[in-house]
Amino acid sequence: MEIVMEEEDIVKPEPEPEPIYLCKCLLDSESSEKVVMPERKKNILSTVARTEEYLRERRIPELIRFLLTSVIAHGPSMPVAFLETLLDDCMLFRAGHGKAPVLYEDRHLQAVVKSFDPGNRGWLSSGQVRRAFTTLGITPKNNLEERVSTDEVFCVLKQCQESQLFHLLSAGTNIADGSSCDDANSSDSI
Repeated sequence: MEIVMEEEDIVKPEPEPEPIYLCKCLLDSESSEKVVMPERKKNILSTVARTEEYLRERRIPELIRFLLTSVIAHGPSMPVAFLETLLDDCMLFRAGHGKAPVLYEDRHLQAVVKSFDPGNRGWLSSGQVRRAFTTLGITPKNNLEERVSTDEVFCVLKQCQESQLFHLLSAGTNIADGSSCDDANSSDSI
């Protein structure tokens, strides 16, 4: 009698499981494995860190956001020429020789203040003032009275907008003194 084994009857050995790789962060801090970073990679990471610090210190992303928002808001037919003029106006303003090229004109600020006072009471509550500042993307003041006259809110919005633009344009230079919108208004009533 002859035993015939068919292919189905042959037991194949199971393949070895694939190795599991562990993240080095899971290893004990006393691990004998030392991570060696090539000098070129250290140099690249150092350059990236210095570049990020430079951009953050000089608030370049915020400046680009301001420029692009101005282009979108004004919708110029020739955006490059508009940006050249805007940058020139910004430099003149920073030097103290020109008008602030702010995003919101007086009529915009008056419209926002009026929208928070539809009954023409002549004043806004501290919450309304905070919302007006937030609506315009301006950092609100910390010390607010319970009732603030609409004329005063308009003036402070205008001053804060110009002050914040000046500090944006002066970031990373010895011109910027680090003062805030609270310092822009000498009056402590708002």
